[in-house]
Amino acid sequence: MRREVVVRRGVHMLMAVTPVYYLIPEHLAYGVPRWTLLILFLGGIIAFEAYRHVRGITFIGLRPHERHQIASFVWAAAGIALVLLVFPHDIASAALIGMAIVDPVAGEMRGRKVSNRTTAGVSLATYFGLCTTVLLVAQVRPVPEALVMSSVATVIAVSAEAFKVKYVDDDFLMVVLPAGAMAALALSI
Repeated sequence: MRREVVVRRGVHMLMAVTPVYYLIPEHLAYGVPRWTLLILFLGGIIAFEAYRHVRGITFIGLRPHERHQIASFVWAAAGIALVLLVFPHDIASAALIGMAIVDPVAGEMRGRKVSNRTTAGVSLATYFGLCTTVLLVAQVRPVPEALVMSSVATVIAVSAEAFKVKYVDDDFLMVVLPAGAMAALALSI
């Protein structure tokens, strides 16, 4: 596997640790709220992206088509910040961990010319397993509710990964859309 692909997949999978955000105290020194870390994180990513465009910088892991558009890591950072800020911890964690693992697995399978049907099946099973596990471990919702939420989130997340949207990266959609769907279901169930 090419080095840039390994770097991209590895960084993607590291996003699975972003729920450690919830272990940070809600108020930092001098009463600063925890969410300010998310704003600083996203602001730093956006500032770096702007600098990258102005200077024409490329680096390992950046895909060729991202040279002149918003890079996927910016979309991922926006999705991470949004779900950690807006959604309950169990929903955000399930969506983040699911995206962090399933997106690179699906990409790797496509890169190895595995059939679309097999890639979709593995992606669906993996996301459902991860999402359900996180929701059940969080012990916030009854099992039937967690299963319904996981089922809907799985279809949405894998669809967001499979169907490319020109102006919005799947790293954003795979986090925000399933989290939004799970939150809507949690309100209605």
